[in-house]
Amino acid sequence: MTADHSALPDISRLASLLADPGRARMLLLMLDGRSFPASELAQHAGLSPQAASNHLAKLLHGGMVKVEQHGRHRYYLLADSAIAQAIEALSAAAHGHDLARPAIASRVAPELRLARTCYDHLAGRLGIAMADAMQADALLLLNEQREFELTARGRQWFAGELGVEAAESGGSRRPLVRACLDWSERRPHLAGQLGAALCRAFLQRGWVERRQNGRALRVSPAGYDFLRRQWGLRPQDIAG
Repeated sequence: MTADHSALPDISRLASLLADPGRARMLLLMLDGRSFPASELAQHAGLSPQAASNHLAKLLHGGMVKVEQHGRHRYYLLADSAIAQAIEALSAAAHGHDLARPAIASRVAPELRLARTCYDHLAGRLGIAMADAMQADALLLLNEQREFELTARGRQWFAGELGVEAAESGGSRRPLVRACLDWSERRPHLAGQLGAALCRAFLQRGWVERRQNGRALRVSPAGYDFLRRQWGLRPQDIAG
């Protein structure tokens, strides 16, 4: 009797798209949630413009990226949060055990480990410290399945502090809150709709600023002031 595999998801298709190092480098650059022109992606991945264009066409056809048209220019970004989640999970698996080795850990940029974006939410030691503080403040619970749950107190906090009404977010297929395994710290930070709202608020209010290159963030003095007032977090608590 032959098994029917037609109902199984075809993960081999996505795996084949990630198998090329150049494509993988471009996808990792897009993991901060922003869109990029093909020329910048090519430069970051160490590819010729023609090779980058061919790779992007394959990623577009495979549903891993999408295109935004601005005038005569095309900008590429990840297709959705599910693709970002898959790439981040693979990053966690790839880095997890190696980070325990000093020779590997020393090559991980300190600013990336301190604070960065993970698609559209906060990661690194900043993200971990905030997730821990939100649990201690009874805004979040980590259940037996190692997933975050939003408490009634948490709903009030998001509405009052960020103006985000959690109850109004139910129309999306994306989870309201989700525990995303941090590849550099091997512990969960906050993702999902409210994780994205928190990241937007930090960027809009100037509490974090993007560094010149990549996904790394810099916590501003105003950001540290908010963290201290809200949860008693000091720079040394985040720096590790």
